[in-house]
Amino acid sequence: GHAEWPNLLDGDAIPDESLERCISNAKLASANWLLFTLYYFQMLVAYLFDDIELAIKMGEKYIDLDESLHHSRKGFVLLSELKFLYCLTSLAHARRTKEGIWEKRGHESMERVRKLAKDYPSSYQHKLLLLEAESAFNAGNKC
Repeated sequence: GHAEWPNLLDGDAIPDESLERCISNAKLASANWLLFTLYYFQMLVAYLFDDIELAIKMGEKYIDLDESLHHSRKGFVLLSELKFLYCLTSLAHARRTKEGIWEKRGHESMERVRKLAKDYPSSYQHKLLLLEAESAFNAGNKC
């Protein structure tokens, strides 16, 4: 896009208002599904543009939203995708910072993805393999 900061969902991606204003309006309107969506996609874009700290910040905001939304069908799908992306982001942050807390969070999230891969192999097995490869790389196993 033509945004000044392409790792933020701003500019042409949200042409009428900034991301922060959009989030503020969604909070005021109690539009939690919109917040879910904004946080998830902001996390994804931040990860893709290698802004790991922003990705983690958005993931944690997403996780902090109303738990009741996590138990609906739509919430389950988004939360499942977030678990994968949060794991990938945590492992990337662990590699950069060498802080054990991020490796631990990555492994905790990986266990959730492992359960998803068992229950829904066609949707999550390949994602689990990617996470296991990232974890092995962090541990120094390059094969």
